[in-house]
This record gives sequence, C-alpha cells and structure tokens, in this order.
Amino acid sequence: MRFLTFFIFFILGCLALFILLIWGQTGNPTKMSQWVDDVYEKKRNIAQSIKTKKIILVSGSNALFGVDSRMLEDTFKLPVVNYSVNAGIELPLTLFKAQEVIHKGDTVIMPLEYPMYSYDGTAGVQMIDYLLAREPKYFTKLTLQEQFYIVWHITVNRIIEGYIDSENTPVTKGIYGAHHVNVYGDQIKTEIKYRSKKMYKDMLKTHLTNPEAYGVTYDQNNLGWIYLEEFVKWCEDREVKVIFMPSTIMQDSSYFTSKKEKWFYSHIAEVVRNKGWNYIGDPYDYMYDKELYFNTNFHLIDSARKMRTEKMIEDLLKHNIML
Repeated sequence: MRFLTFFIFFILGCLALFILLIWGQTGNPTKMSQWVDDVYEKKRNIAQSIKTKKIILVSGSNALFGVDSRMLEDTFKLPVVNYSVNAGIELPLTLFKAQEVIHKGDTVIMPLEYPMYSYDGTAGVQMIDYLLAREPKYFTKLTLQEQFYIVWHITVNRIIEGYIDSENTPVTKGIYGAHHVNVYGDQIKTEIKYRSKKMYKDMLKTHLTNPEAYGVTYDQNNLGWIYLEEFVKWCEDREVKVIFMPSTIMQDSSYFTSKKEKWFYSHIAEVVRNKGWNYIGDPYDYMYDKELYFNTNFHLIDSARKMRTEKMIEDLLKHNIML
C-alpha cells in the first residue's frame, strides 16, 4: 500500500514538474515559429495602415503564394491585404490572427486549404510550437480536448528549444519570411526561374506519389465547423462580409476518380452554402498541372498566381458578391 501511494505521488509529481517546465518557457520565441511571426507582423502593419474598408484574404500559404492582391485591388477598388500565412498553424489560430485586423465593413475572402475543413482538434507540430512561442494566451480559448492533446504532444526537445534555442532574430534568408512578402502581403520571387531542379523534383516525389486524401479524412461533424461558425458570426456582428472560395491544389487523377475524393471536391461548396454562407467557385477550376507549382502542391508559380486570381475575379464578378 505504501509503495502504491508513493508511486501515485511520484507520477503526480513528475506530471506537475512537466507542466511547470512547459509553463516556464511559454512565450519564448523559437526558430520554427520565427518566419510565421515575421510575416504576420509585416502584414499586421500593412493592415493597420489602412483606415478605410478593405478586402482581407484569410487562409494558409496557398493564398500567400497564389493570389495577386494588386489585381483584386484594381478590380474592386478597395485596398487588399493578403493575410494568409501558413496552414500549419491550423484553423483556430488562422482565424484568431485574422480577427486582429478585421474591422467593421471589411470583406473577408477565405480560400481555405481543404484540410482546414477537417480540423478535428488534433494540433500539428507547427501549431503547438507557434501557440507556445507566440500566442500562449490563446491556449485557454481552446477546448479541453485540444488543450489535453497539445500538452500530451509537447516533446522534451520542444521544451528544451523553448529554453535554450529561444531567439527572436528576423528571418532574412530562404523562401519563407517577411523579406519575401510585398506591400500587399503576397509572396514574391516565385517566378519559375527561382524554382530549382531539386525543389521541383522533391515536390513531385512528395505529392505525385502520395496525393492528398482529404475526402477520406473529411467529417461534417469536425470541430473545425464550430470554429468557422463562431468566426462567421463574429464577422456578421461587425457587418463584415465573408466569402469562402476554393483553395488551389495540384491536380491529381484521384480527385476525379476516387469516390470519396470526388464527393469532397464536388460537394464542399454545397456544404458551406447549406450553412447559409457564401461559397463562390468550383474547386476543380482551381486545380492546375504540376508545372504551375513552385515548391509544394499548394504553392503556385508567379504566372499561375495571376491565372488563379483572374479566375477568382471572374467568379466574384459573375455572382456580384462584392457589391
């Protein structure tokens, strides 16, 4: 009996120590979260400099790489801020970050990556890292399910990084970072001449041999829909128009032939509209050949960015949704 009591208190003590170690390094910036935070800071400054109604793009990096904001601005005669950064921080944080810069009367265009519609409370490595390093206060806004999952999946290495490798030096090299974001918030230097042979080869190896299976993972009862409902309601209370649109994704034959994948891409717009929300465009119209992607199956090269934006404008004008 004494051994059992000792064992229980030992386990509880270890758990308390683990939580204390986690708490002690929250808010410490990390290398992994640096480029995302740099980009958000630059985009936040752009958005805050605009004192009129504006158009805000909210998603992950498919829109960061894949939308020409100046074309939207020239067409709709409103300032445009591309507030899309990285789907890796997951849907809740993406929506939370957007709320920092959305004001009364704005229009929010949301070409969300398809896995965001299947967010089920399972936080990935990037979300856990960004949450702990940059937005620790948001932890309390998550559900108990999400909180438990995050705490359970914080590794010892991540805790050590939070203490030892903590730094806040802006990223100035590589593909990702504020140094490659223009005055609208769009990624720059994505012309095909910047796509190395290795990047292209690695991209094809990853995405052509293992095409996405978002139809398989989709669940209409996922937690993500609750976050979206709360976000749309929050926007409506501020007279903010929300428009869902397709993400771009590298075309694959399975999206047309697999029963579950075909159902997903053929019905996701209907699912959104049935909730009383605006969804403009057909996902299949935003799927392009592998030659038009930069370094992932979501990142378009510059010429394809313009093609995709032209299609967005066509769809938006056709439905008079921006009036």
